[in-house]
Amino acid sequence: MRVPVSIRGALLLAATFVGGMAAGVHYERHTPRHDAVQMNAHDAMHRLALDLDLNPAQQQAISEIFARHQKDLDATWHALQPHVRATLDSTHEEIIKVLRPEQADKFRKLVEAMHPAGHR
Repeated sequence: MRVPVSIRGALLLAATFVGGMAAGVHYERHTPRHDAVQMNAHDAMHRLALDLDLNPAQQQAISEIFARHQKDLDATWHALQPHVRATLDSTHEEIIKVLRPEQADKFRKLVEAMHPAGHR
């Protein structure tokens, strides 16, 4: 049985949207939040001190490097995060336009379950 080209195209488009949504969800779930990034710098410093047997002067120098670059990291995250959010929202809106009303309702519930409003 041969599937018509228009149906294959629609399926490919739907798969692309779902893949984009899944990538966005994965990115959001696995991208450290602002506070987690700061905690990781502390953890990284501790790990380096142990693994590399850093002396106090080296620990101090590396801590200063982390502190100096933390400002850039914070600024980058604050600039990037709204764009990521807007892109995901736009993707969701486009997907909803392709769905029937009952599918759109289910889709919204799925997205909400993955990303409760207070945890964006």
